[in-house]
Amino acid sequence: MLLIDTTYQLAPKDVDAFRALALKMASAARKRDGCAFLKVAQSLEDSTIFHLFEGWRDWQAVEAHGASEQFQQVLAEAGKLTITNRTAELYTVSESRPLDMPS
Repeated sequence: MLLIDTTYQLAPKDVDAFRALALKMASAARKRDGCAFLKVAQSLEDSTIFHLFEGWRDWQAVEAHGASEQFQQVLAEAGKLTITNRTAELYTVSESRPLDMPS
């Protein structure tokens, strides 16, 4: 499994638009073959920062998602926003299992 951890920082004027766009993209991605999860989180400390956490079966699934018409539309819309910083890291994960954690 591949895990992609991306962080975006937006101009304050574009926070609401980015949130809506990220949620729209996440909803579409979750329906794609090979997407285990895609989660969007907004920082509690700095509302201009968003984290996207994605889990994909393999690189082919990531590429198919990136080539999709929906993703290309989201990319075009995101290009109109002021993204002041973006970082992304790719991890290869060998296994996933539930954790039994105390409440």
